[in-house]
Amino acid sequence: MRGWIWILMMAVAACGGGGGDGGTGGGIDPRLTRLDLYEAQKLRVLGDPGAGVMGMATTSELAIPDSGSALFTGSATIRVETDAAPLVLFGDAEVTIGFADGQADGTLDSFFGTNAGGSVVDYNGAITIDGGELTDGVSLDYSGALTGAGENLVFDGTMEGQFLGDPVGALSAADLEADVIVSSTPTDATLVVIAETDGVEAPTTP
Repeated sequence: MRGWIWILMMAVAACGGGGGDGGTGGGIDPRLTRLDLYEAQKLRVLGDPGAGVMGMATTSELAIPDSGSALFTGSATIRVETDAAPLVLFGDAEVTIGFADGQADGTLDSFFGTNAGGSVVDYNGAITIDGGELTDGVSLDYSGALTGAGENLVFDGTMEGQFLGDPVGALSAADLEADVIVSSTPTDATLVVIAETDGVEAPTTP
């Protein structure tokens, strides 16, 4: 993901710092700040072995709670393959996991990234996480649509992931063989979510 962030940072900067759909009229584009935050979180959670940075270890089965819930917040990364250059998008992620029943819900939104012409644009719409299951890790069902600068991306699939930390401190999930409809044409894509939690909220006593 580091390479995608670098490419997009260069594209945003090429807009003149404050240019593009998310610009600030000559100031620093806030999307650059968001990319920095996403990268910092990725290093905390997954680390960077090449740079000697250790990430969080996979949560053991015994350390996963059997009750309560946790809110995970972080980033979503999408790469959509096209006949020209790939579309690379970044957005915010918010996922709630219920440990008693394994259910999940959440939203991936506020996306920005490249379009078919290589420009950096903001994407409207959202991807909804509308189901989940805790088995050997965690499964997250998702669906939704994003639109921006003439692009229409429709998503429907399942991410597979794992909890990280002891106690649980983060969630990493991905669909590396996602099927996405791009302006009525099926194509291949990847979807990755990295998010952290402040802790598990215990169920309230009746």
